[in-house]
Amino acid sequence: MNFFSPEFFIFFIIVLIAYYSIPAKHQNLLLFIASSVFVGLLSVKFLCFTYLFIIFTYTTARLLDHYNNEKTRKWIFNIAVAIIIGALLMFKYTNMLIDAVDLLINILGGRDEIHLKNLVIPIGISYYTFQALGYLLQIYRKIENTEHNILIFSNYFLFFPKFLSGPIEMSKSFIPQLQKEHCFDKTDFTEGLRLMLWGAFKKIVIADRLALIVNNTYGNIDNSTFGIILVTLIVQPFHIYCDFSGYTDIAMGIGRAFGLKLTNNFNRPFFSTSVTVFWQRWHISLSSWCNEFIFKRLAFKHRKWKKFAGAYAVFITFLIIGIWHGSKWNFLILGVLQGIALCYEYFTKKWRTRTLSYAPRTIFKYFRMIWVYFFFGISLVFFNAATFKDAIQFITGLFINIDFSTISAPALSFTDKIITLLAISIIVFLEIMQEKGKDAFRLLDKWPMGIRWSIYYILLLTIVYLGSPTSDFVYMQF
Repeated sequence: MNFFSPEFFIFFIIVLIAYYSIPAKHQNLLLFIASSVFVGLLSVKFLCFTYLFIIFTYTTARLLDHYNNEKTRKWIFNIAVAIIIGALLMFKYTNMLIDAVDLLINILGGRDEIHLKNLVIPIGISYYTFQALGYLLQIYRKIENTEHNILIFSNYFLFFPKFLSGPIEMSKSFIPQLQKEHCFDKTDFTEGLRLMLWGAFKKIVIADRLALIVNNTYGNIDNSTFGIILVTLIVQPFHIYCDFSGYTDIAMGIGRAFGLKLTNNFNRPFFSTSVTVFWQRWHISLSSWCNEFIFKRLAFKHRKWKKFAGAYAVFITFLIIGIWHGSKWNFLILGVLQGIALCYEYFTKKWRTRTLSYAPRTIFKYFRMIWVYFFFGISLVFFNAATFKDAIQFITGLFINIDFSTISAPALSFTDKIITLLAISIIVFLEIMQEKGKDAFRLLDKWPMGIRWSIYYILLLTIVYLGSPTSDFVYMQF
């Protein structure tokens, strides 16, 4: 049951009507049942695993709350963290380790290989693992109070709009929302539906069309010309952005309809003038979590290293972010590239500021934005390529047999190209307005209701008749 299926639409409407029809004290029970049904329809095994994970985390938090002896609390915390991280490593990285061992055996001339392959990864484990670690650390530090209501605690992990691909919610911001009783609010409901429509537009009108280009190129890298590779490099940042932010908008919209505000993962990232700023605007829930629980702790622990402490903390943080994405060596390289770029910006900030002060501000602003966009595009080669070999072949394809007459996107028809360009132009125009402090959606609220709903209806028709759903959300694989 995915967000675009008729079954999900019926499921969402039934749950929403029931949510505001029952006594408010039972709303968390309904959300728990609804979320369990949603996850269970995807996989009963993974639902059971998630239940066990929630019970383990809940019990650990209660034990930390119960004991006052610091030595005992430290043992409980360290054992729990080791188990949680161990489970994540086992499910996500066993196959990667086996591939490395097989390679080593082959290099040493051995013939036998390890045949344990394809360990199935529980749905959503990357997201709720980070939530659990952050929550337990806050309880261990006595910064937050332990949540005793098992239904509220379970919904923190299970809430169905965010279960598959986040956002990674901080317990201090999401659990208090679950503790409140929610009455139907017309503004929340309208805003929720609008976010869902906008997210669907991004995903199935734009992202799924661009996915045809990206998937076709990486799936046929041996026969891809310079022109095709160049087009793919240009469009792949917008592909992942429309896909992932589309999911986030839909998740936020569903949550808003239930009176719950999820974290917005994106803040117009392609207006960033540095990689540092980019990561303040991209996948915000992940970067914020890593900043809070990894970067700050490492920088403080090694503060005697002075400026090198910050560089070390940044590099390790983005190494972990790369590894977090999955069990491919390419993801490790993705993290290393980001870490190197951020360290470069960290050490050269004064020099770059002084040098650029002599240059035309507007020109270099746009130059830096283009540089960040293309750096992210190069990074995504390691995100999208199936193997390191494919990634290198893609990159070398940009520098050999250069022939601009081969520029094309054969995976799309002429009509699809026009639709995609127009849709991207709409998003770029609206984000330019937002960057200038003019939120088109807020301005829309001031228009007459008839005009507003006509626009919503046109957007819905565009999604239904011009949408091209061809793939799952990219970040569901993590």
